[in-house]
Amino acid sequence: MIRMWIDACRPKTLVAALVPVVMGTLVFWIYGDKLHLGAQQDYLFTFFSCLGFALAAQILSNFSNDLGDSLRGADNHNRVGPKRAVANGLISARAMKMAMGVVIALACLAGWKLGISHPILFIPATLALILAMGYTLGPLPLAYHGLGDVFVVACFGLQATALTVYALYLEVGTTVTCEMPWTPAFIAGLGVGLLANNILIANNTRDRETDVASAKKTLVVRWGRTFAKLHYSFNLFVGIFCLNIVFGPLPLVIMPLALWQMAGFWKAQTAQEFVPFLARAAVLMLLMALLCVTATCLGWIPVKF
Repeated sequence: MIRMWIDACRPKTLVAALVPVVMGTLVFWIYGDKLHLGAQQDYLFTFFSCLGFALAAQILSNFSNDLGDSLRGADNHNRVGPKRAVANGLISARAMKMAMGVVIALACLAGWKLGISHPILFIPATLALILAMGYTLGPLPLAYHGLGDVFVVACFGLQATALTVYALYLEVGTTVTCEMPWTPAFIAGLGVGLLANNILIANNTRDRETDVASAKKTLVVRWGRTFAKLHYSFNLFVGIFCLNIVFGPLPLVIMPLALWQMAGFWKAQTAQEFVPFLARAAVLMLLMALLCVTATCLGWIPVKF
């Protein structure tokens, strides 16, 4: 029972929630709190509040995706990859809806104190939860209209990173002299979002045949696997370049791994051959975050903003 709920959370994708919060915290530390005098407890509280909310939003998106694809027939016996809980009868649709309600409550709990202290945060937070549910549910499911990639870059890249920076600015800015570093926040957010988008591209490239059958018009369905491979390569290069601008040269260390992943993605042809690339894209994101943390701790940051 516990195992199937863990699988439904799709642990590999949770990296896409962790990394933007880490990056946002680093951006504020480098470019916002220039004297590095912020109270430690303010940083920790805000970081964990943002992280809790981001993880809940990602899990909500995964649960919604599991339920929505099952209801629309996208997840069936022809699908390659991990079994989906609702489609395979492991979790009932009613139980999944209840779980989504619990996750929304946990997201509200994680961000409640920040929201009470700074009500403006309720607006982007509410929008994030609505979009997470609207990924495959509702009258205009984003994933079924080729908008899934925009959703990932915007919500799990730009918004998650910049919102973490802004939350830190609102919370810590009352205790130290600091400024809101919008430019590095959005550049870093774009880089994170593009790398996170490769998780989705790998998933959609693998599922192309079943998505065609269920009228799920992802970008891969609309424009084919060659486009997906170009898109994947573009995201790698531009994403790494964006983070290089914000965090200096150390992120470029990951380039050999990125080139290896890109070569493998171009070589893959069958759905089964695309299966490993979801995990590989997540690992690359995690390693990139570790490189940026290292660069920050060592002070190897060219402050340009």
